[in-house]
Amino acid sequence: MTEHPKKHHFVPQFLLRRFADTGNRLTVHRITEERQFTVKVTDIGHRNLGHSLYMPGREPDHHSMESWMADLEGEAAAAVKELAARRDRSVPGAARRSLAWLMALQWQRSQFLKHVVGNEMGVQDGKADEQMFQTALMRMLDAYVLSPWSLRDAEHCRPKDQWNYLVSFLLSGTMHWSCYRPRGGGLLIGDNVPCFSGYVDTPPPGIPPAWLDHGVGMGPADFKRVTFPLGTDMAVIISRDPRDAARLSATDINRFTVFNSREFVAHSPSWPIDHPRLAADLRDHLATQRMVSPVFLQDYAPGGRRTR
Repeated sequence: MTEHPKKHHFVPQFLLRRFADTGNRLTVHRITEERQFTVKVTDIGHRNLGHSLYMPGREPDHHSMESWMADLEGEAAAAVKELAARRDRSVPGAARRSLAWLMALQWQRSQFLKHVVGNEMGVQDGKADEQMFQTALMRMLDAYVLSPWSLRDAEHCRPKDQWNYLVSFLLSGTMHWSCYRPRGGGLLIGDNVPCFSGYVDTPPPGIPPAWLDHGVGMGPADFKRVTFPLGTDMAVIISRDPRDAARLSATDINRFTVFNSREFVAHSPSWPIDHPRLAADLRDHLATQRMVSPVFLQDYAPGGRRTR
């Protein structure tokens, strides 16, 4: 039997390494419980066989989705490397495109989204087959992200086959892109890497406005901005308001990272010593997220477990 990696990362390892120390270690803070621990990059942000395909009468396919996602992530990693070599706030068009597709991938393979949809389908209650449900989600990810990405430059291809709604919106003239580089670094990474905040119009009824900074109650067209940490010393800000590029700070971006997280946030082991003020802010942000998140987490917990 062919050996295959069991750890399927839903947070790209190339991003996790940009927040880790020289030994590729991260200190991880859980959202659903007050504890922290230090692990290797390879041991966080993954599910065992989480991207596998299961088809009746066939052997499980543990490779295809992982390979396709790795190709997309590889292009995004090259874009991040290019940005890291620059010193200005501009984000070149090619890098925007690669990062927009990575954000679409992260949006579609969110483990919290999988949990919410699974609740609706009855997976957690045993009313639906978990492997078939996962396969259906992977097929949707292929249809809406991976296949359009693979055809993005194909000639004589129908535009709708190359189209993704989130990518199209992020690359539209509505959104202003800027690269933020905090002096001395200090940014965090969470399980939901693209972090949505603010609301473009009147908030939906029944949702407190403050919750909108937690990524609650909005779809891809409703948010005011996206903050996307790409390393401890770099983030991309994509906003309807061009003034956000100058007025957001590392504390603001970290707050959005914590508030959008559903499972964990992480930093290098030395980060609290190197950034004591940001570490104090992190304690406050985590306390707030742990207080309000049970309302919208729907019993979500790391590893697909339930919190109760």
